Amino acid sequence: MTKKFAKATGSISLFDSLKNPSIRKKILFTFGILVVYRILAAIPLPGIDVRLFTEVFGNNPLTNIFTLVTGGRLDNPSLVAIGLGAYINASIIIQLLQTVIPKFEELSKEGERGRQTLNQYTRLLAVPLSAVQAFVIFTILQNAGSSVPQLAGIVDNITTLEIVTMIVALTAGSIVLMWLGELITENGIGNGISILITVSILTAVPGLIARDFFFVSQDLQLLAAGNFNVLLNENFTLIYAVTIGLVLLVLGVVAINEAVRKISIQYARRFRGDGAQSSYLPLKINQAGVIPVIFASALLTFPQIIAQFMISSADMDSFIFKLGTRINESFLGASIVDRTAEQDFYYFALYAILIIAFAFFYTFVTYKPSETADNLKKSGGFIPGLRPGKATQTFITNVLIRLTFVGSIFLAVIALIPQLVTLTPQGANLTLLSAVGGTSLLIIVGVILDTIRQMKSLTVSISYDQYK
Repeated sequence: MTKKFAKATGSISLFDSLKNPSIRKKILFTFGILVVYRILAAIPLPGIDVRLFTEVFGNNPLTNIFTLVTGGRLDNPSLVAIGLGAYINASIIIQLLQTVIPKFEELSKEGERGRQTLNQYTRLLAVPLSAVQAFVIFTILQNAGSSVPQLAGIVDNITTLEIVTMIVALTAGSIVLMWLGELITENGIGNGISILITVSILTAVPGLIARDFFFVSQDLQLLAAGNFNVLLNENFTLIYAVTIGLVLLVLGVVAINEAVRKISIQYARRFRGDGAQSSYLPLKINQAGVIPVIFASALLTFPQIIAQFMISSADMDSFIFKLGTRINESFLGASIVDRTAEQDFYYFALYAILIIAFAFFYTFVTYKPSETADNLKKSGGFIPGLRPGKATQTFITNVLIRLTFVGSIFLAVIALIPQLVTLTPQGANLTLLSAVGGTSLLIIVGVILDTIRQMKSLTVSISYDQYK
């Protein structure tokens, strides 16, 4: 049986997974949920001038960051416009509480029962966070017309009752998205929340590509007329460079996500004919995934959102309005098109530092060397040349620090390269590069790899059941 199972699973490919009826059923279920999500995304909120809303927010850098952080679409005022930001924030808060509140730490160690309890706390916390997020957005929109002329008319004579109704609708939409994501995770393929965010990012790609082709539309007309010399002009050269660069970035993301450091482990209590049984402890170079980039992007976006809220809700002569204006004029508040060269330097330096800091923070929040060392000791495992316990913990910690440093530098480079290219005169016109940059690539590639990995794992599990 063992030989048959090894033969059946030794060369499992993605196509083998697709041949399995159970996996095809999960894939169809996932697509069905995504169709429901896209239908909800097409239902507009009442009382909103959708055309003006899309015109104002469509090219706003904050919109792109909001999409990749939450899966919501501020440029599309629908029932699910605020996305999953509240659920993600609630998950982060509950995860952090596990490190400071003993009760939460105990729940995290209680297996499936504890996980379900923590998930329930996350859902309950996400509800008020969704309401607060919706309230802030509508407060900005309601008061923006008096201080930011181009925003006037987005909300047309809206009443307090209608504001409350729309806040409830947006909160409900966010909760429904949370539920859809959990349905995908439990009954479909992949992590549901990540898949919904990825789909939200990808839905913007066709329009972005169309805008970039419009950027070279005159050259395309000349090319259609037989003038092949336009292929050598700077516009096409930039597109070549960007295409090659994106391919290299994708390959780099795949490589860093799949790279692991294998630490040799021996088990003194498990003997075969030739001695103690050996295994290894895999430590990923990018242990934190894309979370550090999302955290850094969200944190740098926060001053801009607060500044807009201050400006839109205060009188022009008030201290709050002046403070909001000062933030907007600083490197923290200015958009990428308004920042000076000096502000760009400060912004990108702070962005890189935050990514590195969050990479270390999140890695050691989610992976605890002390627990790993303790589990190895209890199971009779040890790293050759090291005593079980404290020495093993110190060794794993040092290895994890070195790996995290390399992985965080890579994350910072991947996140910064597209933004740096958009600073060039030609690069600024490429909307695909600025909107779907390094962060989006990290999310998309990471989700695809995780989904493929889960499909293969399910295929192996089903094959094992067949050969038992």
